[in-house]
Amino acid sequence: LIKFYHYDKVELYNLAKDPSEKNDLSKKNSAKAKELEDKLVAWQTKMKAKLPVPNPNYRPPAKK
Repeated sequence: LIKFYHYDKVELYNLAKDPSEKNDLSKKNSAKAKELEDKLVAWQTKMKAKLPVPNPNYRPPAKK
């Protein structure tokens, strides 16, 4: 499971079958993705983990 905090998005991969992480299974297995995300959030809360925060000085590259 990969959690993207700034986009409120998760991706789920079967690393045994897809070590290059090319086939996102989060939509196909949404219940499993939600279960793992809930476990991650619970663990982060228990550990009082510091979560990423947006950089107020970030400016995306100009489009060409």
